[in-house]
Formats: sequence, C-alpha cells, structure tokens
Amino acid sequence: MELDLTGFLLIGLASIGAGAINAAAGGGTLITFPAMLAAGMSPLAANMTSSIGLLFGTLGGAWSYREELRRQRRRFLVNAPFAAAGGALGAVLLLLTPADAFTAVVPWLVLAAAALFAAQPLVAKGLGRSAGDAFDTESTGGWPAKAAFVLIGVYGSYFGAGIGVMMLAMLGLLIHDSLQHHNALKNVMAAVINGTGAAILAFSPLVHWGVVLVMLACSLVGGLAGGWLSRRVPGWLLRLVVIGFALSVAISMLLG
Repeated sequence: MELDLTGFLLIGLASIGAGAINAAAGGGTLITFPAMLAAGMSPLAANMTSSIGLLFGTLGGAWSYREELRRQRRRFLVNAPFAAAGGALGAVLLLLTPADAFTAVVPWLVLAAAALFAAQPLVAKGLGRSAGDAFDTESTGGWPAKAAFVLIGVYGSYFGAGIGVMMLAMLGLLIHDSLQHHNALKNVMAAVINGTGAAILAFSPLVHWGVVLVMLACSLVGGLAGGWLSRRVPGWLLRLVVIGFALSVAISMLLG
C-alpha cells in the first residue's frame, strides 16, 4: 500500500498531537488511528504501525519528566518486568487475533479508568491519606501494582487507547505520591510496554515502515512539548485535563 503526500502529512500532524497527549494523559492512539484509516490504511495495519510509530513520543514524554523520575528508580525496576511481560503478551495476541475483536470493550475500560481517576482523591481520603501527608517514596505498589501492570501491558500492546489514564488511576490508588510523579512513572512504564510490543510487532508484514519513520519523528516532537507543558500546570488542572480527554475518547468511540 502506497500513501500519497497528503496521507503522510495527515499522519504526521496527528502524531504530533498524539505524542503531546500521551505525555500529559494518554490516549494518543485515538488521534493517529482515525488519521491512518483516512489515509487509506487497513485497521489492523494502522493499529500495528501506530504502536511502533508512537514509541518515540512516549520516550519524549519520559525525558521531559526526568527530574520527577530520579527518586523512582526502584519503583521502575520492580514493576518494569511485569509491564514488559504484559506488553509482549498483548503484542502476540494482536498478531493472532483481529483488533476489532477487542474494541467493543475499550470505551467502557476508558470510562471506568476515568471514573476511578476522578474518585481517587476521595478514595485516598477514605484510606486515611490527606494532601498534606508525606509521600511514601519507598512504595512500589506491591503485588497489586505488578498484576495491574501486566494487565495494562496486555491492553496497551493490543490497542492502547487510554492506557495513561488507566495507569494514573492505578498508581493513585496504590502508591501515595504526587500526580506529577505518577505521570512521570506512567510515561516511562508506557515506554516499556510500547517498546516490548513494538519489538514483536515489527515482524509483521502489515507494518508500514515509511509511516513509522514519520510517526517516530513527529511523535517525539509532540512528546517533548506535551511533557514540558504538563509539568508546568497545577495538579488539579492536569487531573481535569486527563479526565476530560478520557471522557471525550470514550464517548467518541461509543458514537463512532
């Protein structure tokens, strides 16, 4: 399949936006996926190509949050193998099953994650935490976090829309830390999931490598810009942005 210049430009612009949104909240796939379909790609080819093409955007977001990641080295090392295992399993499932077999439940998963993320401050208060409590910098989330990273990894490699919201909701419940630190960890764990999945999906003949190159460059620009901007907004505003985007993603999928 050959794309014309208009198709490449459309996908490139969508990738910039997707990289920025992934760094701040997650859900950039819902921007690139329709753009790739409009450019003439099949749904399965678009899904696989997007999974690889957005990898640099995720890395750009993680780089923007490097200051917030410095004290989270142990959290990353403890949980990353489980995220990688989930990412590998999700990629294998995507190679073996049609992507549309899973998309029916995606909007409901995104809505559930958005609701959980919105309720997280109230849940934390119910658990005896308050905004003024000292953060538990040593916590890794234990086995519940490891299990959650496996499941999110499977979903992330298989489709990926709303993966950031899911991780933020989970981290907010299991690890007592600031939203900015959760967002930093979310970005680097998303890179692990996407990178592991990309290494497996790269063997598929459906991957369009010309589109991948455009997406890698454009999503990197978007990821750096989105990470820089999201680090400079108040926590409450970032929470509203994440919830608002998650709701718009879920509703657009339900109506689409």
